[in-house]
Amino acid sequence: MDVRNTVRRYVGEGLLLIILLWMISTVTACMMPEKNLMAPTWVSTGFSVFFLIGFALLWRWIASSKKESLTTLYSVMSGFRMILALFTLFVCYLVVGRDAMAPYVIIFMIFYFVMVGFHSIFFARRTNKE
Repeated sequence: MDVRNTVRRYVGEGLLLIILLWMISTVTACMMPEKNLMAPTWVSTGFSVFFLIGFALLWRWIASSKKESLTTLYSVMSGFRMILALFTLFVCYLVVGRDAMAPYVIIFMIFYFVMVGFHSIFFARRTNKE
């Protein structure tokens, strides 16, 4: 198991996917300027990048030192990702108010589910190779 290459590949593919989502969201925001979609796009992009890099660093540390704990890490990080996502949306709610939350929730959930899918597929393929 080459931990360093796995982390590089995970971060590289994840960042490319986030950039693609950001580009699609930005084009959509430019096509519908009355919806004010740029702030939700940046919040979703920031959350995705933060979580991607944070998980990669934590995975590298666990895979290098406590390999038998990787399955526990996957479970714990799924719950942590959800709690962090809810907290992020709650802060958005406090900042923008109830009436402006729909774009935040929609764009955030698209980013969230795409990244959960990427994470699941990436590590399922990696686990099956071993």
